[in-house]
Amino acid sequence: MGQANAVMRIIGILGGMGPQATIDLYQKVLNLTPATKDQDHLQVLIWSDPHIPDRTAAILGCGEDPRPALYAGAAKLVKGGAECIGIPCNTAHYYLEAIRQAAAGVPVLDMIELAAKAASNVLGANAVVAVTATRGTLATGLYERALLRYGLKPLVPSAAEQEIIDSLIFGPRGVKAGFVDEVNCLGYQDVCLRLLRSGAEAIVAACTELPLISGPASRLLPVIDPTSTLAEALVSFGLEGSVHRAGGL
Repeated sequence: MGQANAVMRIIGILGGMGPQATIDLYQKVLNLTPATKDQDHLQVLIWSDPHIPDRTAAILGCGEDPRPALYAGAAKLVKGGAECIGIPCNTAHYYLEAIRQAAAGVPVLDMIELAAKAASNVLGANAVVAVTATRGTLATGLYERALLRYGLKPLVPSAAEQEIIDSLIFGPRGVKAGFVDEVNCLGYQDVCLRLLRSGAEAIVAACTELPLISGPASRLLPVIDPTSTLAEALVSFGLEGSVHRAGGL
């Protein structure tokens, strides 16, 4: 494709939240890059730190502050030469502005903004979009505000639905425990079906573990994958060097 002859930018991934979500983002970056040989691919720095304290626990007031580890990770990527950073963790975006300060002027993309924009492009104005996420992400209201900015109507899961989502993500046989299997895929499909019956016209898989089990659900209604929107923006930046074309700022 001749990409090796173009000026390509180094992209950084601040990951480990969790490790499989980090792999998923990198795989999507690879899939979206127009390449026919090794040299066509982007240079990517990945800092995967699974020891970053739990973001949801911190936001809900029952866990250690993750900010020092997030800042340190961003600084390592900048020191390593990253020219743009993506974070494959929705809940961590609660700390986005502070992470941007730690990145010392290197652009840090906003995955939530990118996902809301993608939902608007797919659905148009006034569509009802259900937000399936961690309790921490829901507590911040980040997705609800972003969707409203794009003229969409956010729908939050019921208490019973949220219990299922929590189990799919954090349970002993959840995605974070390594179980990307049919049971969890069908469990997520069931939650999405319930939300569909409550009026949802689309779903945002607003935890980076959820796209890993969203296949069957996507046959019921559109599932917006924030990881994919972030990957698209990172590839756009890497190939074209423009944060404005990449979006998410």
